[in-house]
Amino acid sequence: MSDSSSVSRRALLGYAGAGIAASGAGGSAVVRPAAPRPSLPPLAALVAPLAAGSALGRWRVERLIEPEGGAASIVLTDAAGAEFQLDVCARDPSPGASRGPAITEHFEIFVANQGDGATGTHEDHGLCAMALGEVIRGNEAQAARTAFVTLAEREAPRRHVRV
Repeated sequence: MSDSSSVSRRALLGYAGAGIAASGAGGSAVVRPAAPRPSLPPLAALVAPLAAGSALGRWRVERLIEPEGGAASIVLTDAAGAEFQLDVCARDPSPGASRGPAITEHFEIFVANQGDGATGTHEDHGLCAMALGEVIRGNEAQAARTAFVTLAEREAPRRHVRV
């Protein structure tokens, strides 16, 4: 793959290998992008070099949806052509918090399957969330995080104030 907007299988495996190696050593992998991307919107900076049309391993990025209501979304298609969505929220350090298939220092990636935590995750889509987590891990130190909230904060009922 010579497309600069693609993450090659070799790079993806390298990111994953670095994460596994570092976690085995008690640390966390830090994969830095070639240059900070401060002019990009929050999600675009977080997942660079991915963009609509990019390949992430065997998945294809269809759309990036910048943060709204505290989370950003990435719509992808799998090898069978099925569309699915991953949501990126701020990491929730609370004990007992819902956990997505991928967790970085500052973010969690959830498969948006319209479930309440009891719905099983399609394995391939969960693997894609983990691959996306590796890309995010490489960019999160330079990316803006203020537009993101935790899943619990996002799902909390809004309090209405009566005047």
